Amino acid sequence: MSSEPTQAQSSPAAFRLSIAWAFSGLGGGIYTPFFGAWLAYKGLSPAQIGLLLSIGMLLRVVIPPLTAIVADARNDRRSMMIWLMAAQLVGYTGLSFVFTPFELFVVAILANVAGSSYGPLMESVSVRLAQRYGFDYGRVRLWNSSVFAATNFLSGLAISQWGMVVLAPWLAVSTAGAMAAVIWLPAPPKGHGRGQLGIKLRATLAEARELLQSRAFLVFLLAASFDQGSHAFYYAYGGLHWRALGYSGTLIGALWPLGIIGEALLLSVSLRAVRALGVTRLLLFGGIGCVLRWTVLAFDPPLPFVVIVQFGHVATFAMAHIGAMYFMAQAVPPRLAATAQSLYSVVSNGVIMGLATYAAGPIYAAYGGRTYLLMAAMGVVSVLFSLWLARAWHGGRITAHGHEDVRDAI
Repeated sequence: MSSEPTQAQSSPAAFRLSIAWAFSGLGGGIYTPFFGAWLAYKGLSPAQIGLLLSIGMLLRVVIPPLTAIVADARNDRRSMMIWLMAAQLVGYTGLSFVFTPFELFVVAILANVAGSSYGPLMESVSVRLAQRYGFDYGRVRLWNSSVFAATNFLSGLAISQWGMVVLAPWLAVSTAGAMAAVIWLPAPPKGHGRGQLGIKLRATLAEARELLQSRAFLVFLLAASFDQGSHAFYYAYGGLHWRALGYSGTLIGALWPLGIIGEALLLSVSLRAVRALGVTRLLLFGGIGCVLRWTVLAFDPPLPFVVIVQFGHVATFAMAHIGAMYFMAQAVPPRLAATAQSLYSVVSNGVIMGLATYAAGPIYAAYGGRTYLLMAAMGVVSVLFSLWLARAWHGGRITAHGHEDVRDAI
């Protein structure tokens, strides 16, 4: 990393990123628990809701890598983020003005895919600016987690008071706020990225192929993705299972944010954690945390033990996430920053998470909470690949294109 600049130099970029992440958490905090219910409120059947969400998931495997490659080819992630956020804003604004299932499908899928495409770009820009200006990446990223947790609670109160009608305007306002903060980030020099886009795209695609041929990168993808994918049952069925055990809605609402508290605390010292433990150890500890956390939950322990293991989110998510972000910062050349982030997002949140969620359904129907043992097994896989990564990666760039000048743009 470069020498650390003065506080005056680093604060504006960090402050603007924090605002963007906070607004993203504001939208995600209502979208995650209530969007499916909102679609039902608008008249879609369960089959139609499933079709809409599955189409969005399929497109998220294709569109984010394409937008990331174009952004990397132009060496300008900020402009691509603005276009994607504008598309998401159009989609979310349209939710308030459409009525037929077809119209709902168009605007909802537009917003869904655009949002999933700018997410990896946001991560790459945050890491990139943290390296450039010397601030801690985790201290801007934690605003997403903190606001997300608070919004889970506040959006529930708002919907209880005014009904589902608040969701679409809430999403539109949060997207507009995030977009304004991104527009406020450092712009590239005038004329930057123009000309010879075809040549640049071909060069970026060639470098992306080289990245995918790197054993270290593939091992990293599997280590980090099996860790994050092991949360599939918890995200999809955790609340449902707690209700089956007799937990009240209030209790579940209190349990859920406990893990995010630990996550935010670790993110606030992420740079120190990387320097103290190293990237591969963070991934390894994340995998070990998955094994322990999911094994305990598989046996439906008494409530005090559930409270304790909820704080295990600091290992299962936060340690692995920080390890993944800093691995890509150290191992992947800056020219491929967005491409690498997008590939990681597709594999972890698309392929592995999707397959694990699909598998968890029938297993839960047959074995209940013991389904967490499948998630623990995924943690074992993550541990094994993390140990392999420690041997396969030497700590530096993993392709031959790590020396380019990237000062001009984000």
